[in-house]
Formats: sequence, C-alpha cells, structure tokens
Amino acid sequence: MVAGRIHRLLKLIALLQSGRVFNSAQLASECEVSRRTVFRDLRTLQESGIYVLFDEEKQGYSLPWRTIVPFKDLTFEEALALFVLCQDLDQTTVGLPFDQFARSASAKVLNSLPDTLRENVIDAAQTISVWGTPVNPSELSASHHKNLFQAAISRKNIRIQYAVPGEKKPLSTMLSPYHILYANRQWYTVGRSSVDRGIKAFPVLSIVKSEILDETFSRPSRFKLDRYLGNSWDPIRGNGKRVSVTIRFQSTLAQKVSQIMWDPSQEIRKLKGGMIEFRARVDTLEELVGWVLSFGDQAEVVTPRAFRDLIQQQASKIAQIYSK
Repeated sequence: MVAGRIHRLLKLIALLQSGRVFNSAQLASECEVSRRTVFRDLRTLQESGIYVLFDEEKQGYSLPWRTIVPFKDLTFEEALALFVLCQDLDQTTVGLPFDQFARSASAKVLNSLPDTLRENVIDAAQTISVWGTPVNPSELSASHHKNLFQAAISRKNIRIQYAVPGEKKPLSTMLSPYHILYANRQWYTVGRSSVDRGIKAFPVLSIVKSEILDETFSRPSRFKLDRYLGNSWDPIRGNGKRVSVTIRFQSTLAQKVSQIMWDPSQEIRKLKGGMIEFRARVDTLEELVGWVLSFGDQAEVVTPRAFRDLIQQQASKIAQIYSK
C-alpha cells in the first residue's frame, strides 16, 4: 500500500512538472484514482514542502520548474536534452544574458551523473547542435538590457527613454516590467506604462536610456502573456480587432507550410493540384506582410482585399527598386 502510494505521488509530481496544467479530474484519470484521492495526495505534497500551484484561470494544478529528484535519477534523454540546450546557447546568437550560467549549471549536473550515463551523454551530444536565430549584438552589452532583466526579476519599476519612428526626441515612461520576451529575432519588455496606464511591449533595441527605481510593483494575477498577445504575430499589438485572412500557397510550398503551426487559429484546406489554402484570424494585417512576401510568388493573398492591396503596394515598391 505504501509503495503504491509513493509510486503514485512520483507520477503525480512528474505530471505536474510536465509544463501542462491539469485539473483534478485529469489527474485522477492519469493516476487511476478518485478525485478525493488526488486532493489528499496534493495535500500530502504541500505538507512535504512541495509547493503546488493552482491556476485560477485554467482551474488546474502545476509545479514550478525546480529539481525535486536527484540528478542521478535523470534519464539519458533528459540529461542529453539539458546538456545540449544549455551548452549550445553560446553557439546561438539569441543574446541570453545568462547563457554562461546555464552552461556552468548544466556542467555541474553532468558531473553529478553516474560515470556511464555521463559518458553516453557527452558522446551523444557531439552529434546534436541547436542554432538560434540572429539578434543585434548590441543587445548583449547594452546596460539597459541588463537593467530590464534585473527590474523584472526584482519586481522594481524602471524609467526608460525609447526612440519612436517619426519622433525627433526619445519618449519617456515609467514601466513595470511584467515579462521579458524574445520574439521575431529581438527582445521585448512587456509591462504597464505610466503614459496611458496600459500594458505595452517595448523593443529593447528602441530603449536608449534606463534607470531602475526604488519603487516596487506587484504583477496582477490576471496578467498572462498569452492573453496579452492574443492572435498577434508581433508583440507590438494593433487595435485588437481580429481580421480573417486567406492565403493560397502553391504545391511547392504546401507541405512546408502545412507542417508548421504558424498560428493557433490557423486552418489549412487542400486544393486541387497540390495547392493549399491557409486561413487564420490575426490582430493586424501589417504584421503578416513580411511573412507573405518571404514566400515570393508561391503565395497569394485571397482575402481580405485590403491585405491584397497592401501586398501589391509592397511588391510594386520592390519591383521599382530592381527595375532601375
């Protein structure tokens, strides 16, 4: 009986640390017990010092990412994934400000593994590489880049000055940095701005001056990055009015486009001759222009008309450049 419960508790911990949020019914199904037993097991974990988080929005449970089991209990696949991802951070140009710490941490974990497992991981890692996307190298040394991370972690407000296209002088705002995000090959800080008391995203590269303040902030529980971004392909959001788009891809790109989840709302319909029709609901049309143009003459916007016109305008400007 005791052994069975220990096995169940370990399985419960693994589920809660998987990155998903489970409600009590799902946990009961996975562990093949009643919901009452699940609640009793969750209480046991809490009493043992394992803090189980409850997500009010999703009405489910999860565990923070922290090591509960000894390193020696890592599987070969787990240890290999950790080592490769951490060691290859310096091979990418993503610009993580703590890549050196990730590498040293993974090395310590590796050294704590049993000899055979450690040797197998090192040997396998030689055949795997992870390359990230390019980023402006100035982000790596900019003091305000480090200030933003420090302010976000310590929950302190930060005053920033940032450049805006069309404005001669930088604008200023006091920011409560709720989240630091890497998207579209650059870093953003997302938080509450004192300008209009709304949540905004600021590209780190646009920030020309930053100063961490003594004033602290509390991140509201209702703030979720996914909710803020919605269906936007760009952290710099539009007016929030979603637009339905339809794009037709030629057969040469059909398989490539179909195999990637570009947007949660996407729908793909197969057409005659191997072509496909891509449909999605997005926040703004402008954020998709570069994406569509990257496929050249293998992609055609079907609807809406305003999107077709936007692509045509950009294509005409490109044609003028190369016609000279």
